[in-house]
Amino acid sequence: MQYKWGQKVLEWRKWNGNETVMDAGCGSGLLTKLLAQRVPRGKVYAVDIDSNMLEQARQNLKDLENVELVQSDIADVKLPKELDVIFSNATLHWVHDHAQVFQHFWDMLNCDSNRRRQLLIQCGGYGNLRRVLMLLQQVMKLNEFKIYFAKIKRPWYFAKPDNTTRLLKEIGYTNIRVRLHNDCVSLTNRKIYARFVKTVIMKPLLEHLPDDKLRDRLLELFLHEVEKRSNSNMGCRAIWSLDYVRLNIIADKP
Repeated sequence: MQYKWGQKVLEWRKWNGNETVMDAGCGSGLLTKLLAQRVPRGKVYAVDIDSNMLEQARQNLKDLENVELVQSDIADVKLPKELDVIFSNATLHWVHDHAQVFQHFWDMLNCDSNRRRQLLIQCGGYGNLRRVLMLLQQVMKLNEFKIYFAKIKRPWYFAKPDNTTRLLKEIGYTNIRVRLHNDCVSLTNRKIYARFVKTVIMKPLLEHLPDDKLRDRLLELFLHEVEKRSNSNMGCRAIWSLDYVRLNIIADKP
């Protein structure tokens, strides 16, 4: 689903084919590959902090000559060239200080005003996965888990459009378009839902538990809560569904 959404983000811009682009949070590189195809005379820097993701990206992008992989935090990455476009899909909600990252992106964008310097970003927005996270919080507070999560900070930040627009304006961006988009995603069955939730949503939380047995226990109790509340009218109505809210961000550097 994130790959399909990212494909649509690429359509937000009319590409010239010679842009220098950063894929901020490239993951396995599937969208980076599409980016590289849009800038055959340009360059794509595929940036991710996760070495395992970059190894997958290296395999997926090995035949492309206009892609360079960089392991770094996107909030302070250093690249050898100025950028025309910063593209990011399903990554920015893992960064808490959006003011810092938007300022850093501004500094990385090209100084040549004759080129179209632009942010094309999609991430989780305010209200994202509300039902899932509410049920997960309830399970995490159970006696057998709460000791591990007592001091944990939320690993994500789902920003509001007004706050994002204000930050971008304060830095100097123009042609700002920021909006939320609701999307209910239904997965096929319990097994697929469990695998997705465990590897995508719960991953940074499960790392705080000491062993696989306890991680599996947390997941199973969470799934039980989902089933128990399946008749509730909260969020999406299908039992194995995810109530996504995406924050779409387009902004130019004048």
